[in-house]
Amino acid sequence: MARQSFSDEQILAALREAARICGEPLSHGTYDGVARQVAGPSSARIIQRFSSWREACSAAGVTTTATSRRYTPKWDGTSVAAAVAQYLSSTGSTGTYADYQAWAREGDGRPSGATVRNVLGRWNEAKTAALSL
Repeated sequence: MARQSFSDEQILAALREAARICGEPLSHGTYDGVARQVAGPSSARIIQRFSSWREACSAAGVTTTATSRRYTPKWDGTSVAAAVAQYLSSTGSTGTYADYQAWAREGDGRPSGATVRNVLGRWNEAKTAALSL
């Protein structure tokens, strides 16, 4: 099946029609629910073309939902290092990354292995940070 190409004006017309049908403000999720009905592309394609959902809606003269709240990380370096330290001092700890991951899954409120790496770097760096607390 060939991919359909949409002009900017066709996209803007689809956004206006979706807003007429669904009301405003128009979210990309709401739009996707009627995209076929309004003969428009997916919201992902619209964002790709206009750089953002807000820009596309603005160009169409359609109001959109408020910007999502900013993400506030749950874990900082100190709290992640403290969790690794708790793991290292736990009974049966082998000190390996795989063992840490299993330990993290067993308890509520423990950062995942991926979070440890994202915040502290390599596993050996995470253990060094934990031992320096």
